[in-house]
Amino acid sequence: MLNLELLKNIDGMYPDDIAKILTTQDPEKKRILTVIGTKVIEYSQYNEAWDWLEDVLNEAGTGMEATAGLLYGPSGVGKTTVLRQFVGHYGGPFKTPSGIKRPVVRVSTPANPTLPNMLKAMVLALGAEEASSDNVTDLKSVLLRQMSQQQVKLLIFDEFTHVVEDRTERFASKAVRGLKELLGENICQCVFAGTEQLASLHDIYKQFRRRSGGDLPMLPFDWNDAGDKKEWTEIMEGLQGELPLPCASPLGDAAMAKKMHLATDGLLDHVMKLLFRATSYAYDDGKEAVDDPSLSSAFEVLRRGDRRRANPFGPSSRRRRELTFRKDVAATDVHPHADDVTNLRSAKQKLPDFAK
Repeated sequence: MLNLELLKNIDGMYPDDIAKILTTQDPEKKRILTVIGTKVIEYSQYNEAWDWLEDVLNEAGTGMEATAGLLYGPSGVGKTTVLRQFVGHYGGPFKTPSGIKRPVVRVSTPANPTLPNMLKAMVLALGAEEASSDNVTDLKSVLLRQMSQQQVKLLIFDEFTHVVEDRTERFASKAVRGLKELLGENICQCVFAGTEQLASLHDIYKQFRRRSGGDLPMLPFDWNDAGDKKEWTEIMEGLQGELPLPCASPLGDAAMAKKMHLATDGLLDHVMKLLFRATSYAYDDGKEAVDDPSLSSAFEVLRRGDRRRANPFGPSSRRRRELTFRKDVAATDVHPHADDVTNLRSAKQKLPDFAK
């Protein structure tokens, strides 16, 4: 099935056009898009993040003091991708004679990250059905019991930037302090993932630095860095061979690799969204390859109206559909006295009598 998480915006919502594409009933189109939607690129930073997460996990249960680490970088750099793959590999749930075990648990930080909401999200991530209470003491009791029973070694809080963005330092400090108990009792390791704003946690909550096991920033590919440029071009060349509809201009060519970098700011998640849309457009237009006009149309959606950015694939031609006429089925439920054309009631209305 499609790796739908990769296609969401930072707010967790699907863009309108991708939502429409995902509902296609064309089996061949769905097959082609599935190839792109399930593609995971294991490049150097991905592998570095995986190794870092393994190191954090392996420290659990060694007798060392529980630590917390930050994994941060801009949206689209690949944090959620590596976290999801890591949890899928190590997280279970694993059925054992003594019950379900979840060594690694990924928690989606709620948009309104009050302490009760955070605790509820953690309880739900553990598969428990006991998160109806708003009482912090009750929620902590349920959470600690479930974590002990399921032998959780690592808690990963994704999108933890919700705690610090547009919030007062007092709010963020209170939220982090509420989670301190997990570290204070050496229950498990913790990783907090989010955008670059997450690094401010060290300043907002001073005790966090003492518990820090080290941070790992993930950065976009820098075209002006020789190593990044070389790896980016190699990735583009590899992608060209993986695409169900190849690009008319090979992605590994120097000029095309640079265009892809300009279009996506060096973010691989954006590359996959761009190719997903462009492939859909090319398929709908009956093309055998993804050409620059298809990529240009896809870029126009990706840049979300930011006209300051030039389209590296050239001007986008409006994608026109065949002209059709159909009956508006939503207009069938009208008032019995409505005019057939205007849908307005034509019967004379009695005006209210305000005279005494």
